[in-house]
Formats: sequence, structure tokens, C-alpha cells
Amino acid sequence: MYGIDIFENINMSIDWYMVYWGIKNEILGVNIAQDYVCRKMEQDETLLDEEIELSWKSEDTASVLDIIEKMPKFLDAIEENMEKAKEKVRIAIIMFLRQTEKDVSKLCEQIDMVYANFNYPEDMEKFITYMPMDAEYISTDHSIEENRCYLLSQLDNYISKQVEKYKLQYVQF
Repeated sequence: MYGIDIFENINMSIDWYMVYWGIKNEILGVNIAQDYVCRKMEQDETLLDEEIELSWKSEDTASVLDIIEKMPKFLDAIEENMEKAKEKVRIAIIMFLRQTEKDVSKLCEQIDMVYANFNYPEDMEKFITYMPMDAEYISTDHSIEENRCYLLSQLDNYISKQVEKYKLQYVQF
């Protein structure tokens, strides 16, 4: 499971929808709720009563989710906000993996797992190992290494678009 650092490393602001979706789907650790409250406290933001409660109560997944649900206006437009949250969490994970995994074969495997774990999003198809390549790129004409490089270039193009879309900071190590 991932923590708050995957968002901080790319300067992606998070919200309670992202925290909730990530915990509920076992993608983010339950302690992210407490970490998020602590970040808000460090920035001198005014906290809701529910956030204060989360600052010390974050071990039990069910109770953390219940507390988040009780936040004012949290359930307003919940479906739309959860879809946005899911996309942002997915993007943060992809960028984190690209920054941290140096073994290209392992990186491709992990990206393939993200693709499956997030219900096969169409915008990822261009850099998934078992999906068909673009019509102009014929994988059988290239070595395995060249095909991996091609997939990485497609992944990097995707990341560039997300950086621009969400105004993120991204440094590839």
C-alpha cells in the first residue's frame, strides 16, 4: 500500500475523496488519513471536528472511513468526486513507480498490475505490455529491449500529459 509521499513527491494536492477511495480500495494505507490531517495542521489550516478525531484515531479502517463519511458535504456529488479521486491516485502511483523502479521489466509488470487494479483504463493501453501496439509500430520487427523502450516512451508521454493537466512537479530520477 502507498502513503502520502506519492502525492507530495509530485506536488499533487490531495483531498478526502482521494484518501477515502484509496483506503476503501486498499491502495493507500489507513495511516494516510492521519498523515493528511497532520499536513493540514502544519499548514495552519482550520480543521473539522472529524479531522481532529482522525489525527489520533487511524488504526481501524472501518472507523476511519466512517469518520470521513461524516464530514460535512462529503457525500455531495460522491460518485463524480470518487471518479476524480480514483484517477488522481492512479496517476500518482504510475508516476511513483516510474520514478522509483529502475528495472524496466519489473516496472512494466507493476504498471500492468496498476492497469488491472484500476479496471483497465483506456488511457493506459499504449504502455501495457500485453496490449496491441500502435498500428505504425510493429513489435515483431523489434527486439524485446526495443519494445520495452517503446513502451517506456509511451509511458513517459502519458506522464507528461498528466503533469501538464494537473500542474504537477515531476522529476524522473
